[in-house]
Amino acid sequence: MTTDTGNERRSGAETRAEILRVALRLFTEKGFEGTTTRDISSALGITKSSLYYHFQNKEAIVASLMAERMSELDNLVEWISAQPPAPDLLRRAAVRWIDSTTPERIQAMLLAHANQPVMKRLAGSGNDVRTGFDAVIALFAGEDASEADRLYVRMAFDTVGAALLTARNTRATPEEVIATARRATIALTT
Repeated sequence: MTTDTGNERRSGAETRAEILRVALRLFTEKGFEGTTTRDISSALGITKSSLYYHFQNKEAIVASLMAERMSELDNLVEWISAQPPAPDLLRRAAVRWIDSTTPERIQAMLLAHANQPVMKRLAGSGNDVRTGFDAVIALFAGEDASEADRLYVRMAFDTVGAALLTARNTRATPEEVIATARRATIALTT
């Protein structure tokens, strides 16, 4: 499907990507419940029927956003699995994860934190990043690891989330949040 928006025409894939980008911004600004499909279609300059061509409803949009995060996580698991064992692998993997953080991932994290009921409803769809990290934890901590060891690995990768929560009500930019998370991860894993 090609969507006409003023003087420019977008392919279906481009329209879908733009829907995700705009919806993520609106969900982050107004909350999931506070954002309507009309808000999304209006912000995009498309009809609601065009929006529904790509996504059945708002939950389908969030599910697609979370699927993107899971794909990023799957790529990390593949990278870790391809690395030879090394004492600094946890640090390198966690820093790699942090360095790949984009403004969109930060927005998705804010969306997830602010909209827990929606995230819980979607958890059964296989797009639960928190559960997805179990594979990463297993690669480093092993099956017989103590809860403390599992928590240590999870903390190494979750410094962006911790920095985001700590930075609420501050003027910290996404770049500052990421830089702070990187410093914390290096300190934690050194």
